[in-house]
Amino acid sequence: MSSAQIASKAVKQLDPEDIIVLKGLEKTLTRFESIPIEALKRITKLDAGKIEFRLGRLNAFGFVMKSQFGYTLVSSGLDALALHSLVRRGLISGMGRSIGMGKESDVYEVISDAGEKAVIKFYRIGRISFRATRLKRSYSKPDAHNQWLEINIEAARKEEEGLVRALAAGVTTPKFIARDRHAVLMSEVEGLMLHRCRKEDIENPRELLKKILENTRTAYLKAKIINGDLSEYNILFDGEKPWIIDWPQYVNPDHPNASEILERDVENILGYFERKFGEKIDQRKALEYAKGEKKSL
Repeated sequence: MSSAQIASKAVKQLDPEDIIVLKGLEKTLTRFESIPIEALKRITKLDAGKIEFRLGRLNAFGFVMKSQFGYTLVSSGLDALALHSLVRRGLISGMGRSIGMGKESDVYEVISDAGEKAVIKFYRIGRISFRATRLKRSYSKPDAHNQWLEINIEAARKEEEGLVRALAAGVTTPKFIARDRHAVLMSEVEGLMLHRCRKEDIENPRELLKKILENTRTAYLKAKIINGDLSEYNILFDGEKPWIIDWPQYVNPDHPNASEILERDVENILGYFERKFGEKIDQRKALEYAKGEKKSL
C-alpha cells in the first residue's frame, strides 16, 4: 500500500491535536533534520505529555519517523496534511484506484462531496534518485533540511502555475481545481497514455501529431511557456485529441536554454511518431511552426 493510500485510510482518525503536531513538524522542515520535543512545545503550545502521546499515534500511522534527536515528518505525513485540508474543503470525500505510479508522482482517482470525479497527483520527486533530482531541478536547494519534501511542494506549485496558464491560453490540458502542499487536484481525463496506445487505437496518427504540435505552439505563443518534458509519457489520448498532463518543469521563452528545451520537446514527440507510426515531419519546420515562425505545417 502506498503512502497516500495509508494516509487516506488514517486521515479521518486524526484528532485536532494530531494535526497541530503534524503542522508543527511541517513548519520546521527547512530548519531541522529531526525536531526535539522542546521545539515542538514552543511551536504547538501543547505540553510535552500531549506532544509525546500525539507523536506516538503519528508514528504508529507512519506519518513521522523517530530518531535519537527527535521526530521528522515523512512523505505519508505530508500526504495526510494535504488530504486533511482537501477533505475539510469538501474537495475530496474518498480516494479510489491508482491511475499511475511513476518516478516522480503517484496519481489516484478521487471523488468530491458533490459526487464529482477528479484526479489527485502527489509528487514524489527524489524517490528514485535524490542526487539526480538535485541536478535536474532548478528549485532544488542543496543546503535545505528535508529537501525532498520541499522540492515536491515546489513542483506542485509549478504544476499549478503551468496548468492555469496553459488552460487559459487554450492548450488541451486538465483543469486545475486545487493544490495543497505537494498534491495537485485536477479534472479527470478519460483516455490512454500515448505510450500505451497501439497502432489500431489511433486512426490518424499524423493528425494527432499535428494536434500535439499545435498545443506546443499555443503554449509557446499564448501561454508563454514551454513544457520542458514533453513525450509520449505525459500525453493522454481520448480517441479524438491529445491532453498534455504534466507541467512541473515548464520554462518561459526568456529562459537561457529555452530554444534547446523547446527543440528537445519537439524532437521527442517527432521521434516517437516516426518510430511507432512511421510518420515523419521535418524537425526544422516543426520547430519553426512551434515558435510561430511558420503559419502551418
